[in-house]
Amino acid sequence: MMFCFGNNRPHGRDRAGACALLLALTMLPVVALEARAADVTGTWIDHTGQGAVEIRPCGEHMCGRVVWLKNPAHRSRTGRPICGAQILGALRREETNAWSSGWIYNPEDEERFNAEIKLQNDNTLLVTGYLGIKLLGETFTWKRAPADLQRCNGASGA
Repeated sequence: MMFCFGNNRPHGRDRAGACALLLALTMLPVVALEARAADVTGTWIDHTGQGAVEIRPCGEHMCGRVVWLKNPAHRSRTGRPICGAQILGALRREETNAWSSGWIYNPEDEERFNAEIKLQNDNTLLVTGYLGIKLLGETFTWKRAPADLQRCNGASGA
């Protein structure tokens, strides 16, 4: 950038064009990172293939609710409906493609764990649940759901 503002700069239209191109090229990584970081939002099929969770912002965090079940009548062990249940919450961005310090809820067993999610690529999300120590947790792979996935009743969003 120094040649745009220093004493050894090109003159006239050449200078303006060169400076604009240099500025655009230096901004590309920032724009790409911001666009990529937002890709965690959307609907994801869980590791079992039996359910889907919609992840979207809730304030400054990310949250997720069950929006599809292979068996829509499926309930928790105490009879609570699973469709529409919030199962991810309070996930804070830690890195470009990672959110942590949140929680994940297993609606079948009605248990809550610490959670971290990492976007591995556009269609793959790594979901880690743990108690206390992340290294002792379990990581599951979720795949992005098709756009035409039919929502279950009670799935109003995150």
